Amino acid sequence: MEPVLIVSVSAPVASFRRPLDHNYQRTLPLPPPTTLLGIAGAALGLSDRELWDPQAGWSNLRVSAWMDEPPGRARDMWTVLKIISGKLGERSPYFRELLFYVRYKLAYGGMASQLDELARAFRDPVFPLSLGRDDELMFVEGVTLSQAEPGDSVFGGTILPCDIRKIPRLKPALAPGTAFEPPLVERLPVSFEVDKKGVRHPQKLQFFSFLPPGVQLEVPNLGPLKFAGQNFVWLNSSPNQTLP
Repeated sequence: MEPVLIVSVSAPVASFRRPLDHNYQRTLPLPPPTTLLGIAGAALGLSDRELWDPQAGWSNLRVSAWMDEPPGRARDMWTVLKIISGKLGERSPYFRELLFYVRYKLAYGGMASQLDELARAFRDPVFPLSLGRDDELMFVEGVTLSQAEPGDSVFGGTILPCDIRKIPRLKPALAPGTAFEPPLVERLPVSFEVDKKGVRHPQKLQFFSFLPPGVQLEVPNLGPLKFAGQNFVWLNSSPNQTLP
């Protein structure tokens, strides 16, 4: 058994831009590790420098997330007014993918004292909490301090800290008539380093696989945990696993 903090959240709109997208900004289906830590930092009232300071210990929180059902999707066109040599320049259009009516479970692991403090912060956050951009506010529906038990190596609707494309003979379990999007694999940072100017620099890039709900994949050697019937894996507790 392992202590775990589960935060149930929802939002009318959310987006998590994939790092290499520019004119067409696709979204990840679930919040990545750095976003999960950023949400915790906002609840606690920490600055970027305080959150990512290795001596403070908050960036060592273990994180994961999952969803029970897929959100709606839409595409929105925005325009950016460029500033060239200190003067207003031309407008440049871009498309941004949006997720609608999302419901997530955010999972945090760490020392009991940390989880107690974080639970209090989520019940009365210092800063507004958002899923993606600052104006995409989220609602905290429930905060639960509990215990996670050892889980099974069958996952769905969550994130795995590995590249499932490299797993041979991987076969999903599908119910008849199931409609789903293929799993998404993206290379993302696990943490940031904040320089003297306050600029964040990505650290510890690794592959993550985002699994859609409704699809069950058996992925070995990840040390799964289970809470309320959901199998999950900590995303930032160890480097990518070596898979058979």
